[in-house]
Amino acid sequence: MRLLRVQAQSFRNLGAEVIDVDAPFVAFVGPNGQGKTNWLEAIAALGTLRSFRATRTAELLKFGSREAMVEGVVHSDGMTRRYRIAWAEAGRTLRREDRTVDAVSWLRSFRAAWFVPGDVAPIRGEPALRRAMLDRTALTLDPGYLSLAQQFRRVLDHKAACLRPGNADGPTLDAVDAQLAGLAVRVVARRTETVASVAPHFRSFYREFCGDEEVSVRFRPQTTGDEDTFLRAQFAARGQERDLRRVMVGPHRDDLEFAVRGKPARAYASQGQARSLVLAWKLAELACARTTDETPIFLVDDLGSELDPDRTARLVRVVSELGAQVFVTTTDTRFLPRSVEGIRVFSVEAGVARPTGTADDG
Repeated sequence: MRLLRVQAQSFRNLGAEVIDVDAPFVAFVGPNGQGKTNWLEAIAALGTLRSFRATRTAELLKFGSREAMVEGVVHSDGMTRRYRIAWAEAGRTLRREDRTVDAVSWLRSFRAAWFVPGDVAPIRGEPALRRAMLDRTALTLDPGYLSLAQQFRRVLDHKAACLRPGNADGPTLDAVDAQLAGLAVRVVARRTETVASVAPHFRSFYREFCGDEEVSVRFRPQTTGDEDTFLRAQFAARGQERDLRRVMVGPHRDDLEFAVRGKPARAYASQGQARSLVLAWKLAELACARTTDETPIFLVDDLGSELDPDRTARLVRVVSELGAQVFVTTTDTRFLPRSVEGIRVFSVEAGVARPTGTADDG
């Protein structure tokens, strides 16, 4: 898949011009605070339907604006189509060509993966961050996972509401637990399959960047087995759940365990190792999501900030070999690869992206 053109309106500080990004490698260059990462974020929103740094819609809107839009022209599945995502007080709308589509349909034909070098939180942080990274990968590999994850979250929230005093009796909780158990088995199965697919690539890519250092990744589900197993675990925990008013059994308590040299990465990995673990995972995600004809686009924020020139060059080579269109930001064109043919560079100032030609021209 390839993004050919992109336009933003009232998204962060971006100008409203249409920019031509039909190139295998596209770089946004400029000083900090000018908007180069905003362009990358806009493209990420097109390819993932979410921001890699904002959690609220209001954060995406230009100051004083009540709505924002990002539009891209994409070549995918042998077709060239226009994708438009808009945010307003009423919510988010997705349109492909002139028709409203759902998120799953959108992501089946256009999707992206990203790497933010400074983000080591999934390695060092709480399990929720690793679950989110795992679910994002499962979604990249199969957009249909979104529907399952949303169903599970709705039932989980329903059960949490039922655990409040006076909200539900035993039979009601029995019915909700039955729903939750059925969905939980499917979520755990999909997460297990995802890790099994990603793990070999993950180890290979880590060796690519860090030599022969031993690493591993393992999915740690809280509960395994069939629906009956989950139901028994839920029933056994019901008294505790009523006391704590929290759902204690289910995939929302799973974890993803990374290890370096046999030791838990969360406690023992250095900053550089943690960064490389995330990079290897993201590249493995891209490799697994690749099909015969299509590869998601790949986004890298702040190229060169924490990866040395040798590792930066290897990253560019690996992603190029996977066939992905690459978008990066950097403060200095010296970090851009010289070996990539057809590189396109935009200089960004006050949200306006102006083409400057090649890396050598920049």
